[in-house]
Amino acid sequence: MLGRILAWVATIVIGLALGAGSAWWALQAGHGGFMQHMGQWSWSRETGSTGAGPYTRAVIARDGLLALSADEALYLNLDHDENNKALREDCVYELAGGSIPARWWSITLYAPDNYLAQNNDAAYSIDSTHIDADTPWTARIAPVRGEAAHWISSRAARRGYSLTLRAYNADEGFPADASVLPTLRTISCPDTAP
Repeated sequence: MLGRILAWVATIVIGLALGAGSAWWALQAGHGGFMQHMGQWSWSRETGSTGAGPYTRAVIARDGLLALSADEALYLNLDHDENNKALREDCVYELAGGSIPARWWSITLYAPDNYLAQNNDAAYSIDSTHIDADTPWTARIAPVRGEAAHWISSRAARRGYSLTLRAYNADEGFPADASVLPTLRTISCPDTAP
């Protein structure tokens, strides 16, 4: 009798451990499992979808993304530079792009806590209403503006921030290839540990 009770207790403990472990994995390491990648950007067409699975929903709930369906908007994220290093507040980057086939788009910087960087620069994003969408454009991402025409402030964004490209009513199949997505390159970065 005692052996049977211990077997049941062991089974319950193992089940709880496996359940908790799979939930942790899905929220931490499993995020990339449902992501698509193109160039430096990643996204999921399941974001905002009623068909999203439980792990996708858990990651979206944790990150706080209140998303529209993929038919209405796509949310693409970039959190590493061209050398696959995490984006840092103390570095200067240049984002270069051209025409993005969407009714309206924006690129916004989010600190690692998924909130806007806590500064008073009023330079949290750029969008298609302030950029000539038919010509190539560049935007500086740095803690100071310098002489850039377009600027996203990374002041107080810390290490590990991300950029989110929102494309509303994008053309069907967007992004078909990496050439329509902006590219990020490092202009300068202090020589510290990656």
